[in-house]
Amino acid sequence: MHAAILPKNKYSGSLFYRLLISFITIILLLVSLNVVTFTFFRSSIRDEIISNSSRNLDVTVASYEKYVKLIKGLMVGLYFNNYTEYLKKNPQQFDYYMVSQVQRDLQNTMAGSQLYLYDLIYFFPHRDYVFDKDGSREADTMFNKLYKSRYTPEFWSAEIAKPFSFRVYPAAEYTENTAFSTRTLGRFNPIVFKSAAADNFAIIGLMDSVSMFDAFSHIQQDSGFYIFDETGSETFSATNRESSIELARLTGNAGFYMEGTNYYFYQKGFETGFTYVVVVPFATITAQFFKLNVIMAVLIVVSVVIGIAVSIFFARRFNNPLSAIIGSIQQMDRHPSPPSLSPIREFNVISQKLHDLFQTNETIHKDLITKNSLLKHYAYLNKVKMIYTDIEDAKISIDSDRPYLIVLYQLMYKDGELAEMGMDPNRASYYIKEFVHSQFTHTYRDSLTFQIEKDQILTIVFMNDTELSVLDALLQKIYNILELDASYCAVTIAVTPVNDNALAFNTSFEYALELSKQRKLGEGVQVIRRKEELPPDLWFSQSGLKEFTANLSSGNDAITVPLVNKALELAVKKGATYFQILELAKEIVTLIIKTLYAGHHPVALLDGKRNPADKLRDCRTLEQFQFLFQELLAQSASAIRQKKDATDHITSFVTSYVNEHFGSDLSLDMLADKLNITGAYLSSYFKEKTETNFSDYVNTVRMNKAMELLQKTELKVQDVAGLVGYHTVASFNRMFKKHTGITPSEFRRAQIL
Repeated sequence: MHAAILPKNKYSGSLFYRLLISFITIILLLVSLNVVTFTFFRSSIRDEIISNSSRNLDVTVASYEKYVKLIKGLMVGLYFNNYTEYLKKNPQQFDYYMVSQVQRDLQNTMAGSQLYLYDLIYFFPHRDYVFDKDGSREADTMFNKLYKSRYTPEFWSAEIAKPFSFRVYPAAEYTENTAFSTRTLGRFNPIVFKSAAADNFAIIGLMDSVSMFDAFSHIQQDSGFYIFDETGSETFSATNRESSIELARLTGNAGFYMEGTNYYFYQKGFETGFTYVVVVPFATITAQFFKLNVIMAVLIVVSVVIGIAVSIFFARRFNNPLSAIIGSIQQMDRHPSPPSLSPIREFNVISQKLHDLFQTNETIHKDLITKNSLLKHYAYLNKVKMIYTDIEDAKISIDSDRPYLIVLYQLMYKDGELAEMGMDPNRASYYIKEFVHSQFTHTYRDSLTFQIEKDQILTIVFMNDTELSVLDALLQKIYNILELDASYCAVTIAVTPVNDNALAFNTSFEYALELSKQRKLGEGVQVIRRKEELPPDLWFSQSGLKEFTANLSSGNDAITVPLVNKALELAVKKGATYFQILELAKEIVTLIIKTLYAGHHPVALLDGKRNPADKLRDCRTLEQFQFLFQELLAQSASAIRQKKDATDHITSFVTSYVNEHFGSDLSLDMLADKLNITGAYLSSYFKEKTETNFSDYVNTVRMNKAMELLQKTELKVQDVAGLVGYHTVASFNRMFKKHTGITPSEFRRAQIL
């Protein structure tokens, strides 16, 4: 009887078998959970597939609608440009030079962008005259030979007589029929733009329907795609079906329904009013379910096999070393063991033999920890106090062989916000220090936190490189809490690399100070771990400084504000830190004040409770700096203009006229005639009053307007050139690059980035 019981007790109390059974139990529970979860959520997978199909249709519709809007804008621009206006106003006397200019524009438009336009055709139905980028011809030749389709010349003449301005027609197959051959051109959707009140001219475009579908659609290969116009007629289709479909009664602007063996997803476009439809066969969704079931079954089988193998491996890895330890302890112990208290035999042996050792050393260990902690705090406190000394032989009395890193917190308060809260900066720093101390001591019991300055807090953390992930999580927690107080305090957290040399403590601290100076523009908290190379020079160029001081002295804030904004934006683009930009802003403020005092102009901003230098310290973002300078320069310019010749009607007339007519032809003699003075006198007078040449002032105003149009509109470069008074793109590009240092195209790309 005893012989039968002993093997059972031997195996049932073994750590190896208990671990193995525990691992297998956990694996089976996890597999069961996965099966239940898969069964529970399988019903929602179909909804997810349907939702995915709806999202794909959303992307496709957005692409089509955006493209139609783009083409419409292009045709509007062509319809109302100067050359086309001339041809429309003189339909009986065609100027072939104007026609050639239009054809050149069409060639540039068709060759320079991916518009999916096969051709653009100018049609004058009353003269039976048509031309495109390649040449001019009669309507019958164009639409019955070169572009033959179901859309005949008579059809287009009748359509142009109708009162509409923009329309997209159903796709049709186009061929080119000549005396020698017939060539298939493709499948195109015609589009027409015209005046709703006129029937003498229209622009007809041929959209490459197949290329558009390939570029814009996000539809599965076995699905069908249809576009219906507002009347329900099919405009375009891409499908393997031999017959067209009939839509059910649609509700709302988007949705889906099931009919027969298909799902129908539909959405209406806001730009065109078209209805886009995707037909997904039900068999496609069923196939995805079957594939998902097979994958799930394979994964479960593989997981169980791998889990059991890993369980046996780790159970042996745990059990073998523990067995060796128990054997060693049993050889040293000649006395019988006390009764077991744990169902696991190996754990009882270890706990019973080590219990007495723990009891004996517990009191001594507690006393040693207390004394050691006091000694460590005293030693590091002295070390922090010697940060600014040159004592090279200063040694840390304890932990000198432990790796450590330094976390420095640089606090930047907003004086106005802090005053409204009724809190002193020193008290606020104390609260932040206590918060940081509590967070670090919870994770790193022997870490030290000091407030070394009224706006600086220092934490010493003893750790090695393998614990950086724990530190990252702690810093993220501190970051989230401090971010809540970003309205009145910006914090820079500088984290040094791990250092294992206690004698290099001062060097690590200096490195932390340098890291804190790497802060970029922005509110809230920034964590900095590495140094970056800083731009060396952020000041104005010689020409820019001369232009700024000249316009500042003349009270022309329309020029000085963009110059300062440009200098600040260039500093940000170069990667300047917050402190570099702050120093640049201080130098600009100093230059403004010096210039105003040199001209004996009043400086109203210095009479308030907070001068500009104080306000700069509350700026954290580029927009805040720019707003401050806009206010400062506007008030300075107002003060200068009030003191400067208040009756200077000549200069006032010239600047006002240039700002209102910058897109027209401007000349010194023309303005002189308006003032009944000579051009030479006006030139010298304007130079004396504004310290700027008339031509330089005109170019500056035009360039500022051009930069605004390039940044805020999608007009072409040649259109912007014409709007600001330049007759050729070449002269506009040359002047723009001289003024900004880059071409108009590069400037627009920089704004997008």
